[in-house]
Amino acid sequence: MDRRKRLFTEKRTVRWGDCDPAGVIYSPRVFDYAMETLEIFNREILGINWMDLNFKRGYGVPMVRTEVDFMGLLRSDQEIEIDIHVSDIGKSSVTYLSHGFDERERYFRVKMICCYISRTDFKSIPIPHDIREILRRYMGTGSVE
Repeated sequence: MDRRKRLFTEKRTVRWGDCDPAGVIYSPRVFDYAMETLEIFNREILGINWMDLNFKRGYGVPMVRTEVDFMGLLRSDQEIEIDIHVSDIGKSSVTYLSHGFDERERYFRVKMICCYISRTDFKSIPIPHDIREILRRYMGTGSVE
């Protein structure tokens, strides 16, 4: 992981309720971790929360593709960081990569492709200019400063 870029990260503790009876994270919860981190990224980096994006601005941003790679076992009470990379910006879509890691190893990588749509007809629309510019700056530097 290129730590020279200052990427958006969130700390998280794996909870018992996120795990199977053996105390290992239940695989689908990793998607929740990535999605919840993306929600915080939208609020803190893009400056807009999901509710305002949908109901004040009239856009939706559904996932059109997700995939995950597991590299290690996450267990209950383990503390990790989850980051957000912007890896591609298309006309209507954004590709995010999210990694779960600690100082010892990487545990997962989630790829999420989101598409901007109009809430009135659910058709794809170009990424709004203000959001595109923030994403572009973040993609190039790892921050928006």
